[in-house]
Amino acid sequence: MSYEYLNTRVRVMLAKLLKPKEFEALLELRELDELIDALADTDYAPELEHCSVEFSGYELIEQTILRNGQRVFTRLMRIAPEDPRQLLEVVLERFEIFNLKTILRGIHVGASPQEIARSLYPSLLFSPAFYHELLQRQTLRAVLDYLLSVGHRYYEPLARVFPEYERTQKLAVVEHALDSFYFGHVQELFTRRGDTNAQIVRDALGLEVDLLNIVYARRVVEAGVDSEERYRYILEGGRHISKEIAVELVNSAGVSEFWRKFARTPYFRKLGAPREPLSAPRLQERLENLLYAELCRLELGRLFDIQLALSYIWRKSAEMTNLRVIASGLLRHTSRAHIEENLIPLEVLA
Repeated sequence: MSYEYLNTRVRVMLAKLLKPKEFEALLELRELDELIDALADTDYAPELEHCSVEFSGYELIEQTILRNGQRVFTRLMRIAPEDPRQLLEVVLERFEIFNLKTILRGIHVGASPQEIARSLYPSLLFSPAFYHELLQRQTLRAVLDYLLSVGHRYYEPLARVFPEYERTQKLAVVEHALDSFYFGHVQELFTRRGDTNAQIVRDALGLEVDLLNIVYARRVVEAGVDSEERYRYILEGGRHISKEIAVELVNSAGVSEFWRKFARTPYFRKLGAPREPLSAPRLQERLENLLYAELCRLELGRLFDIQLALSYIWRKSAEMTNLRVIASGLLRHTSRAHIEENLIPLEVLA
């Protein structure tokens, strides 16, 4: 009964998401003010009105999107009974990891707090005040000290690898520490639970592990890395790509051999069996689009499991990402074609 109740409420939330035809209309716009006017007739209206007191232009749109995301995800967690809530928290925590990595990456390259903040997702499990404090830090050492001072659980995995980061300045060291800690926690939870809904979430997150491992292997092979370190950043917990398969991909003698091995995976067929090897950036883009297509798939008849709520989370994520892409394009007066190149395909939202 708990999932039937949750999914009845989720259907109402799904109805408030922007439809592909509405995005098509937004792509016809030429100015940021036009986008602001258009959002005033959507579910973003309350946040738009509230934020307009303090912000304008692009910052108004950015803050509106972030605060709307916080509102709807908070609502989702509030209406979720205890059993699905635990699983939804696991999924939403992935966005918090994205935020942590974004902040660390920004500080690493010397970006301003304002620049970094523009790439963050709505925060729910970690408070906005927590991220505000992190954005004030100017070094990764200062970030680590702050995590220690507040007793944050992601201090531990970062602290283990921080001496190596200081020595090598390799950002991949700290990013991998966050990913492996998160996915390790996920695997422990699913091992304890072992029920159908936990498996649904595990499969969904396993798709991202597959994507990360495939793209990583492609980059390693292209770069010609032959040291033992090339195995270090392989993640466990993939859905279709086991760690053994990932190692096999990494061990490819060249791009051609990698592509022959990749052709034996389900993802090659799902991508339409490309005739020629794709570059690492292009492969990542195609796989990310495939990931969204899989995670956003709606099966409205499934009222007794967590699938509908998961689809809502990913659809809302895709919606917010696309709105940001459109807003950024209008700000820079780029062409519609260029904006569309960077959108998550609208058909996944149909």
